[in-house]
Amino acid sequence: MDTLGTPPRAEPRPPLQTRRAEKRDAADVARIYHQATQDGLATFEEFLVTVEEQERWIQEHSDRYPLLVAEWGDRILGWASLSPYHSRPHIEGVVEMLIYIDRDYRRHGVGRELMRALQAGARACGHRKIIGRFLAYNDAGRTLCRLTGWREVGVHLKHTRIDGRLHDVVIVEYLISENLT
Repeated sequence: MDTLGTPPRAEPRPPLQTRRAEKRDAADVARIYHQATQDGLATFEEFLVTVEEQERWIQEHSDRYPLLVAEWGDRILGWASLSPYHSRPHIEGVVEMLIYIDRDYRRHGVGRELMRALQAGARACGHRKIIGRFLAYNDAGRTLCRLTGWREVGVHLKHTRIDGRLHDVVIVEYLISENLT
């Protein structure tokens, strides 16, 4: 208590922020990607990327295909990106999403904030649909999609090989109603 009899105020926690990724975020983007590779939950890849590769990748992202990070204080807790889905005519407006969360912050709302920011970014860019793919046993991914308005389209059976075993892959989509006309 201070001299006036009021309890001292706790320092406010910084809010979780989402923003465009910058070159300085490359090490964290690579770190979180490596965790996903190690944990076998969020990626089909079994190779590690370098910080330099991530720097180039960040710089290659355009305004039309945002790459976002979730930042709390000075720590990057996750990232998400949009990329072209297919280069065929008549499929323009469909993009593919990637999302990765630091293993220490999964199931703490980071994915939900990133997903909402990514959906808003896709809407602002004029995209009409976002698709995603993830391993069928990724329950956190399925929950995140349900909580943020996605629909499970189906499951590709025995679709990807990881560590010598075939795994099923869930296909999800998010329709952006304002951009469907």
